[in-house]
Amino acid sequence: MIFRVFLSIFLVLSSLSALSEKQLKTLQQIRDIAKTIPNKKGETFENTLSAICLTESSAGVNIIGDFKKGVPITKASLGAMQIQIATARFMGKVYKPIKWVNNLSDAKLANRLLTDVNFSAIISAYYMRWLSDYRKSYYSAVSGYNGGLYNKKYYTRVAKNMKVVRAYVKKGLLK
Repeated sequence: MIFRVFLSIFLVLSSLSALSEKQLKTLQQIRDIAKTIPNKKGETFENTLSAICLTESSAGVNIIGDFKKGVPITKASLGAMQIQIATARFMGKVYKPIKWVNNLSDAKLANRLLTDVNFSAIISAYYMRWLSDYRKSYYSAVSGYNGGLYNKKYYTRVAKNMKVVRAYVKKGLLK
């Protein structure tokens, strides 16, 4: 048992050097935005969204996901937070501060998601807010980020990355 605890701590701490300065900057941008968009209970999700960012794009390294040959890029998951156009548009309909996203063409919206980490963070923070306000548990809210109601595999990956995020926060590398 003690060996497992030390091994777990070692793995988390050894992963600290694995993130580049650019990845840390991306995570910090996500955190800064997440702190400004609380849910109905006043909770913010900076650690959760940082862990999701690591899970979805390796903190901005892989900015195009779910892309299939012959399918328009506007159907893919885009940006540091891997947001789909449909999700961004839905958030624009639900939350007045970002209703302007629905005035953008699919191409311009895709471009913003791919090139603007702050924009991706804003959409994802509103999405996590919506999920946490309308799902019965934190587990189903996090699972919902990746399109499932109860997605244990995805939740487990996010939880693992949450440990990494907390270690970076504890070391003062993320605020």
